[in-house]
Amino acid sequence: YQGARGLNIQYDKALHYFSRAAEAGNYYAMAYLGKLFLEGSTHFKQDNSTALRYFKMAADKGNPIGQAGMGQMYFYGSGIERDYSKALKFFQLSADQGYVEGHFFLGIMYFFGNGVRKDYKNAVKHFNLAAQLGHVLGYYNLAQMHAKGTGVLRSCQTAVELYKNVCERG
Repeated sequence: YQGARGLNIQYDKALHYFSRAAEAGNYYAMAYLGKLFLEGSTHFKQDNSTALRYFKMAADKGNPIGQAGMGQMYFYGSGIERDYSKALKFFQLSADQGYVEGHFFLGIMYFFGNGVRKDYKNAVKHFNLAAQLGHVLGYYNLAQMHAKGTGVLRSCQTAVELYKNVCERG
């Protein structure tokens, strides 16, 4: 009911079934409830404290989606004090399990130097891993770096190929 497998998005049912699964101890459901409450919708109110609670429950069980969610909460200071060192820790835990958002946000942190020393080599590494896992913004950031020669040899041909991937993925 979250829009997968051809079903129409039905927020009320998604919230109901994710809540039941989370109550039964399913940490993926906890993580997805965190995402739902972090983003909010026209069907229910965005709520940072509820998102944080669900992300924390999932992260405490080692769930990479919950860990990335905790990272985002600390990175943006959503309902808690911004803390780049805690964000880095959670993104790294998530990325170590191969989760795309963990890699993407590590790329952002290294590119901009958020709580870490600016490191374009690490930014390229994590954007590349995110792109390989299908993250559109991973492709976009790699394209930008190749177009401008930031941390890599400038290559318009590579940039165009990466931008093409962005366009094809929407």
